[in-house]
Amino acid sequence: MTRSRLLLVALAPLIAVGVLATQHFAFAQSGDSATLRGFTTCAELHEHYLKLSIQSAREDAYEVEEEAEEEAMADDSDAGFPQTGGGPEAAAGEDATSVPADQGEVSETGTNVQERGVDESDIIKTDGTHFYILRPQSLLIAEISEEGPLVEVGRIDFRELGHRQELLIGAGKAIVVRQLNGVEATFEIDDDDLPKPQHPLTYYREQAEVLEIDISDAALPQLVRELNLDGRFLSARLVGDDLRVAMQHSSVIPWISPWAFDTWSRHRDAERYSVALQEAFRLGQWFPLFGLQNHSASTFSHGYAVDCGQTFAPEDRLPTRRGELPSTAFMLSFDISEDGEGLGAWGSVAVLGMATNPTVYASRDSLYLAAPNHWWRDTAIHRFDISDPLKPTYFGGAIVTGQLLSQWSLSEHEGYLRVAATDWSKWPTVSSVTVLEAVAHESDDDHTTRPTGSLQEVGRVTGLGATESIFAVRFAGDVGYVVTFRQVDPLYVLDLSEPTDPKQVGELKIPGFSRYLHPLSGGLLFGVGRDADPQTGWELGLQATLFDVSDPANPTQIAVLPLGDDAFSPVEHDHRAFRYQDGVAWIPVGPNDYWLRQNHDGAFFGVRVSTDGLTHESTLRIHGEARRAIPLGQRIHLLSDEEVRTYALEDDADLGALSFAPEWDTRWLPVSPE
Repeated sequence: MTRSRLLLVALAPLIAVGVLATQHFAFAQSGDSATLRGFTTCAELHEHYLKLSIQSAREDAYEVEEEAEEEAMADDSDAGFPQTGGGPEAAAGEDATSVPADQGEVSETGTNVQERGVDESDIIKTDGTHFYILRPQSLLIAEISEEGPLVEVGRIDFRELGHRQELLIGAGKAIVVRQLNGVEATFEIDDDDLPKPQHPLTYYREQAEVLEIDISDAALPQLVRELNLDGRFLSARLVGDDLRVAMQHSSVIPWISPWAFDTWSRHRDAERYSVALQEAFRLGQWFPLFGLQNHSASTFSHGYAVDCGQTFAPEDRLPTRRGELPSTAFMLSFDISEDGEGLGAWGSVAVLGMATNPTVYASRDSLYLAAPNHWWRDTAIHRFDISDPLKPTYFGGAIVTGQLLSQWSLSEHEGYLRVAATDWSKWPTVSSVTVLEAVAHESDDDHTTRPTGSLQEVGRVTGLGATESIFAVRFAGDVGYVVTFRQVDPLYVLDLSEPTDPKQVGELKIPGFSRYLHPLSGGLLFGVGRDADPQTGWELGLQATLFDVSDPANPTQIAVLPLGDDAFSPVEHDHRAFRYQDGVAWIPVGPNDYWLRQNHDGAFFGVRVSTDGLTHESTLRIHGEARRAIPLGQRIHLLSDEEVRTYALEDDADLGALSFAPEWDTRWLPVSPE
């Protein structure tokens, strides 16, 4: 255990100002915007959080629940929904070709990504000569052989088991982000005159680490810096040599419910105990901390992971959901270039009060965090300016009606953010695409404590999929594709060329649905999803679908290729598992049942795509659960949880495999992009 890890564990008794299981939490309250306020000092930030957190706990326990139920009943009585507007047809796509080219994005490290030039963390990476593969407690480096399988040349072991972990490479470095075991502690007020609650007050503090590894010598990787952080790892991005790591840290409320006391005077006892908690409450008990070990210089430092002056919070209310502790969603930005300080220096920015599991989306200059708001009725979206790696800033935000599907629900294009969401707050459900414009505020003397701008709605197309919900989204330039589903699959084609007047221009209803969409040249769109019973909506077998969207007003289905009645593919939930190259889509498959997949060999289906349709061209088998396919030159390298197997693309000849040395836990546990 490193010194930085010991620091966070040692602080556990101080941070354990938890709440009893009997405590309730506040319903989120709606707002007209996501405008937040900043702070000039840490003391001001702490005082504001203390006020909001106590208010949140008190209101939920005594007032908010009944009001929220009444409001929900009023909303449910409104059965109306907005209708889609008409519009002119969009221009037809380019001429079709016999072998469609990939119109998606693949990073230089071999990952299927959302945005060009924005690499996404994954479980395997390549630089063209080596592969970098994450194991449960190590990073394995393998050299690409000219004649056979990969050859292991280097390995670096980690001290602790990573429960979730992902990897990025660049500038001769590997950046590994790992979720570790958290710490749980008990907090007690040392005052014999105070009544004691029935059960100890406990609080769980999640822990993660970011490792900077020198891989300039593949045979001898060296751990350079080790950054331990409070919180749960969400996702990471790399633009050039600029690294961004998104985290979320659950905070604690220094207030205890009267029902924690088994006394006749429980309200008075709870009030006295809560006052004592608040008097003892300190910033470090709820704010994320860090511990940094510099192995090259043999130095150690620690402190707050986020600058208090770069933390923004609601003015009047913490928009948490019932049953959740308030949390601080934050982003750290690093320069890992040769001239930069790597993990030794970073810029930070944070938003207080985001719901659990925010969606992370990033363009080259912006990073967005979006999370449910107002008890799942809408979504709060926050934009961070990350154009300067060491000086990220909070730009501003907005509230959008409905809930997002994943990071694919967001797309930044020419200064506008497109947001696809399903409104679950009333029946029938309905989906929409909202266009937001980033509008900068005029600067003033107090600009350091205010957002520099806001996201303002300039256009909206709605009425998509009444009674249904979004299953897949893809934005491609000025065109948007939205799949909704309940019993049949409407594929909607949207014209987004005019941000202030987005339009639905085409619709195709077919059985089944797509969960992942991939644009191809020639006006083609490839989908991976499932067949379904058109009468009941019951999900059936895995399938690939090819659409012709060259005429946006008249999308058609060219072909459907079944991939197995009892088959599962990680592509359905993780776009990084998909790969398309030279007219072939590579789709990892395995049994539908989770436990069977853990003890069953997998396969990769090679699906040939042409303007005439889809053909199941090859099946490449692999020991273990199929994860990733990375074609390089005339070979394709397939990753499972047990090996990397290499095949020749010309004739599908099996060239052998690099089998992983046994470790006590060989399961892959990557972080889901959702």
